[in-house]
Amino acid sequence: MPRVQFGNLYYMIYIIAAFLIILIALRFLKHKSQNYRYWFLFGLLVLNFGIHIFKIFLPIYQDNVTYLITKVSFENICAVSAITFPFLYFVKNRTVKDYMIMVGMASGIITFIFPVDAMSTWFNGRDLGVYRHAFNLENIRFYFSHFLIFLVPFLMMHYGMHELSIKRAYRAPLFLIFILFVIFINEFIITLLGWVPKSELFDPTKRNPSFIFGVRGDLSGLGMILGVFVPSVFFVNPWFSGHAFMPVLWLVFPAIFYGGLIALTFMLIYDTEETLYYLKLKIRIPQQEEPEELKR
Repeated sequence: MPRVQFGNLYYMIYIIAAFLIILIALRFLKHKSQNYRYWFLFGLLVLNFGIHIFKIFLPIYQDNVTYLITKVSFENICAVSAITFPFLYFVKNRTVKDYMIMVGMASGIITFIFPVDAMSTWFNGRDLGVYRHAFNLENIRFYFSHFLIFLVPFLMMHYGMHELSIKRAYRAPLFLIFILFVIFINEFIITLLGWVPKSELFDPTKRNPSFIFGVRGDLSGLGMILGVFVPSVFFVNPWFSGHAFMPVLWLVFPAIFYGGLIALTFMLIYDTEETLYYLKLKIRIPQQEEPEELKR
């Protein structure tokens, strides 16, 4: 059965399709007015909002999810983006827009590089035991939704609808941590409502949106990448008897470090001159004064 695997033909087809759509979008919007572009991008956000909401009518959701409302809640970072971006688009606060730009573009890119959901047999905290067809409706939706999360912020920057600044770069990782807490609160509420079994709360092997409860296995692979910045005290969850990390808190330092690197990368691309000047000031080595003998 054709399925997406890291680096295979189907993996590359989705990446190539994304590049082609970007080129088509740039060509289509090239001679449009800025006002047209503004509302066109808003239309894409509304489209993605609809894709997120109406995904529950796909067979994989109908067959494997008891309470479908849980799948249109703030269950992970990209779900939060799909739901909130149509509203954040009109927010004037620069920090909020910085988050929208950087997290939107970064999460979209990461999804295409590591399309975990499309390659896995896991769905909604359950191992279904079968891989999805490469062009299964859920895979197509997964890719297209995450692509739109990337595309709109990318076009916003391309057409000068927002400006990033190195002076605000530290705020985006902090905003991301806030979003992780929102995801945890969402998970806690739907568990209290009985939409998710209470035994699964804090369990990283079940519903574990955006890894807020830890990694499914040991500290290898992704776990090692994240875990290297985690204090040992956060490797234990006092509210869960099995293998689980301190909810959300275990991600704070990885979010600051990797989020900071991502933010710096964006600054070097979109705020190059000011960022290089800022870095030059920070790493400048004071010159030693000449010895008196040489001055004579």
